[in-house]
Amino acid sequence: MELTKQQVKITKGIAILFMLLLHLFCTKTYEGVFTPIIMIGQVPLVYYLALFGDCCVPIYCFCSGYGLFISYTKDEKTYNQHNLKRILKLYINFWIVLVLFVVLLGPIMGRGNSYPGDWKTFVLTATGLEAAYNGAWWFFTTYIILTIFSPITNKIVKRFNPILIVGISFVIYFIAYLQRIKGVLVVDNVLLSWLIRQIALWGTSQFAFIIGSLFAHYKIYSKIATRVKKINHKNLIGTMIILSMIVAHGIVETMFVAPFTGIVFIVVFNMMEHPKWLDKVLNYVGIHSTNMWLIHMFFYMIYFKELIFSPKNSVLIFIWLVGLCIASSSVINFIYKYILIWTIDRHEEPIEKVF
Repeated sequence: MELTKQQVKITKGIAILFMLLLHLFCTKTYEGVFTPIIMIGQVPLVYYLALFGDCCVPIYCFCSGYGLFISYTKDEKTYNQHNLKRILKLYINFWIVLVLFVVLLGPIMGRGNSYPGDWKTFVLTATGLEAAYNGAWWFFTTYIILTIFSPITNKIVKRFNPILIVGISFVIYFIAYLQRIKGVLVVDNVLLSWLIRQIALWGTSQFAFIIGSLFAHYKIYSKIATRVKKINHKNLIGTMIILSMIVAHGIVETMFVAPFTGIVFIVVFNMMEHPKWLDKVLNYVGIHSTNMWLIHMFFYMIYFKELIFSPKNSVLIFIWLVGLCIASSSVINFIYKYILIWTIDRHEEPIEKVF
C-alpha cells in the first residue's frame, strides 16, 4: 500500500499546477491584471487558493526524498551512478530550455541585451550557479544539492532515531527560513553571499525531502492507509481536511507552514478515491511538469505577459498558461528524446525528471 510511481507522478502534476496558480494569482493587487470570479471581502478567492499553492516545492521535495530513498534501498552499489545520470539528464533538459527560451527567443523578442546578455551571466546560469533569467530556476541548484547528498541523508535516515532526525531537520529548516525571508546574515563578499543563499535554500527544502525519506523507510504511508481503509466517506473527510488547511493558511499567510500543508496534502489526496479521468489528466501534467517548471515564467512574466492575462478571467488565464506550457513542453521533450538517443544509452530505463 505504499505510494506507487503513478501516484508520485500524479502528485508532482498537482505540485506544478499549484506552482502556476501561486505565481499567477497570489497577489491582492489584481486590478487591471485579471477579473476575480468570487470575492471574499476585498480579496479574490483565487488568492487564497494560490496562497495554498506555496506547498508546491515541499510536495516535490517530499516525492523526491521518497523516491530516491526507495532507489537507494533497491541497489546501493549503483545508486551514485544513477544519480549522476539523473543530474546529467536534468542538465540536458535545462540546456534545451536555455537555448530555446533565452538564446533564441530573447533576441527575437527584442530582449537580447538581457536574454542572453553577457557571457558571464550565461555561463553561470548554464552551470546552475545562478538563476539569472528565470526566478523559478533557483530550485535547479537546490535539487542538484539534495540529489548529490542524498546517499548521506539516506544513511542518516537508516541509522538514527527518526524523532532526532526530524528535530534536527526542523531546526535547520527554521534557521534557514529566517535567513531566506529575513536576510539575517548579510555579507559583502559575493562568493560568501552566494554560499549563504544556497545553504538557506537547501535548508528550507531539506525538511520535506527528509520527511519523504522517512516515510519510505518506515512505510508510514502504508500504516496510515491501513487504518484509513476502514473509514467510510474518505473523499468527504479528505475534502474537508484540504479545505480546512486552505482556510487556516488564509488566516496564517506565512510560507513557513508550506512543508506541513504539503505533506498533509500528499497523504490526504492519495488516500482519496479519484475518477480515472482526473488521474489521467494529472498523470499527463506530471509528464510535462519539469518543463512547465522551467518555462512558465517566460510566458506569464517575461515575454508574453499581456497575452497570458488577455482572457482576464482567472480560470481561463490558468488554462491558457497550462496549455501553452504543455504545447511547448511537447516540443522540448521531442528534442530531449533524440538528444538522449545520441548521448546516453538508448536501452537504459528512463530516470524520472525533477517536477
